[in-house]
Amino acid sequence: MADYTLVVLFYGHILSAVSWLGGGILTTFVVGPGVRGLSPPSGTEFMAKVMPRILRFIQAAIGSTFLFGILLYYYLGIQDGTSTATAVYAGVVVALATAAVVFSVTIPSFRKVIKLANERMASGGQGPPPPEMMKYSRRARIGSTVAVSMLLLVLVFMVLAATGY
Repeated sequence: MADYTLVVLFYGHILSAVSWLGGGILTTFVVGPGVRGLSPPSGTEFMAKVMPRILRFIQAAIGSTFLFGILLYYYLGIQDGTSTATAVYAGVVVALATAAVVFSVTIPSFRKVIKLANERMASGGQGPPPPEMMKYSRRARIGSTVAVSMLLLVLVFMVLAATGY
């Protein structure tokens, strides 16, 4: 008989983690370059209207990844001193550091860009984006790139943990 709790926890953790990584990759390598290629009014409107939804999605993915991960860890009762435990602990540490980057650099920078985009739309601003908006966009882009790189390292640790290597 299948252990449905374990199946739900595994799938919940994996789908959440894939959503987090996928959202990061989408934002870093598709949305960012795509917005830079738009006209200033179109890019501003996109940032004001679509980016808040993307940020909420990523925040939910991060929260559910940690929730399912914690539940899975306790459900499995991973024993200290094993190679699985070492890989899990390394993955957790890097995942926490990644979340710290996302919540302290990337999301606040995107929120500032969104705020500036909303102000710009409200005032009917034309022409190139202000330097402050470009500064925060660059900061968000760097934070996203760092976070995606760190998540790829977490993925390596989680594969090692799953395979017991």
